[in-house]
Amino acid sequence: MCGIVGYTGKGNSSKVVLDGLKNLEYRGYDSWGIAVNDGGKLDVFKKVGEINIKKDNLPLPKTSSAIGHTRWATHGGVNHINAHPHFSTRRDFVLAQNGIVENYQDLKGKLIMKGYTFDTETDTEVIVRLIEEKRKSNETLKDSIRAAFNELDGRNTVIILDSRQDDHIIAVRNGSPLVLGVGKDGIFLASDALAFAKHTKDVVFLDNYDLVEIEGNKFEIYDAKTGIKKEYKVTTLNNKIKGISKGKYSHFMIKEIVEQKDTVLKAAEYTENDLKPIIEAVEDANRVYITGAGTAGFASGQIAYYLRNIAKVDALDVRSYDFETFLPILKKDDLVIAVSQSGETADTIEILEFAKEKGCEIGCIVNVEGSTIHRMSDYKYLIHAGPEICVASTKVFTSQCIFGYLLAKSMVKEYKEAKSYIQDLSDGLGDYFNEKTFKHIKKLAKKIKENEHFFILGKGQNSYISLEGALKVKEISYKHFEGFSAGELKHGVIALVEDDTPVFSIISDDDHFNDIISATEEVKARGAFTVGIGDSKFRDESCFKYFLSTATNKELSGLANVVAFQLLSYFLADSLGNNIDKPRNLAKSVTVK
Repeated sequence: MCGIVGYTGKGNSSKVVLDGLKNLEYRGYDSWGIAVNDGGKLDVFKKVGEINIKKDNLPLPKTSSAIGHTRWATHGGVNHINAHPHFSTRRDFVLAQNGIVENYQDLKGKLIMKGYTFDTETDTEVIVRLIEEKRKSNETLKDSIRAAFNELDGRNTVIILDSRQDDHIIAVRNGSPLVLGVGKDGIFLASDALAFAKHTKDVVFLDNYDLVEIEGNKFEIYDAKTGIKKEYKVTTLNNKIKGISKGKYSHFMIKEIVEQKDTVLKAAEYTENDLKPIIEAVEDANRVYITGAGTAGFASGQIAYYLRNIAKVDALDVRSYDFETFLPILKKDDLVIAVSQSGETADTIEILEFAKEKGCEIGCIVNVEGSTIHRMSDYKYLIHAGPEICVASTKVFTSQCIFGYLLAKSMVKEYKEAKSYIQDLSDGLGDYFNEKTFKHIKKLAKKIKENEHFFILGKGQNSYISLEGALKVKEISYKHFEGFSAGELKHGVIALVEDDTPVFSIISDDDHFNDIISATEEVKARGAFTVGIGDSKFRDESCFKYFLSTATNKELSGLANVVAFQLLSYFLADSLGNNIDKPRNLAKSVTVK
């Protein structure tokens, strides 16, 4: 959620850090700030809202060390005072945090009793004052930070810029991600390597309770609990990041939607030999749990559907934030597969930690190499979708589902057939993305933009598509969309249908076709504005008042159908003038619970 960037080196530090913060905008934020060390004097610039300032206009001196932060408010309102970084009382260091101090009220009360005052409403300022208190009994800033950090509860990663020593930065990781970059012209710290990707691909992935101390162009890593120096490994990232640009598109979202014609193929580049380890793990498992949250949670449901219905595997999808209710029945011979875009989802990481304690093996389907979930997994699979900048996930969802489909088909010796269907989907999407399609969906968006409540019917392979479709539209349009199985219609939902209520019916050429048509007729009889989504051969004007054709693909029609909802979400939000790539109140990477 929050983003952290730090730099010491030969470049203009504030500009380097500002670039890094811009590359972390996808994580979501409501305010931001940068601090520099100008010859022993700390200068801070903070602002509420978007990072819309040009590098050359930053009112900060040219220096060789700086830290920066994008804030997603959890404690205290969105204002200039609560924005990070925060000064110490003597203004000899500044600190920024990504995370939550769960025991901040207790710590704050004790510090107030000792005479400390607080200027902000944040839990982060408690860390600052606690470090100040620890400096009374510790010789170095590093030891003071260690002592303070060991009294904090929760998941919190911090970065500190020191004024007493040139180019001196200390950071500690606990829970929230932090990666160190080793470049020719400097040392970097960031919540995501994307922040400094154009400078270096040589990184050190920091583990929980790692404390890194940077002094000039050198660094050391210590155990924050014991203070003992640790060995570290420099990894060269394989991902090729060409730069973050919308190109010819108005928004990242539409760019990423269109990229799916290519990303579905990249997700399926694994050979049969590549898949053998995870296939054997699935076959040997007592039960397979697929877990994720948000869009990744719906992807986990779709993957579990493929495993059950194609490979006949006992696969159960569980939202990571609800997984604790399954812990009493989790066995050591169960396999837990985590699905995550960022690989840093806090709820999911916590469940994997519990599963590891139980002795379970862990698999992952993620988009970020070296992320926490990627590194803690026994079976690691990247979907290679490339950076996804829009907060609302599109291409990562379909890529994760494609991997699950390929896995399921491979388990029943139908790898080549799966590859053929995936190629067909790619070709179909390539044909589907054209001005005629866009114009037809724009027309529907314009027609329904004044409505507030919408419903989506799905069944079978489209059950989770209805949920993901509803999530996608509500995220960006701020309209109330609800997806559910068509079987639920008679059990209460139909009471909400009235004249002109838009109801979307997702159709595939499968055993559930008649059920969907029957449900559509029921809502139509109650005055609903019925919209069909599926292969054009199912267009029926007597049943549907509007029809959105999708790319044709029998086995993967669910994924073809979800693309129509992605486009509807985009064009509906655009017609309403919403901030499409950065919708209100949402963050891309949910690194706190």
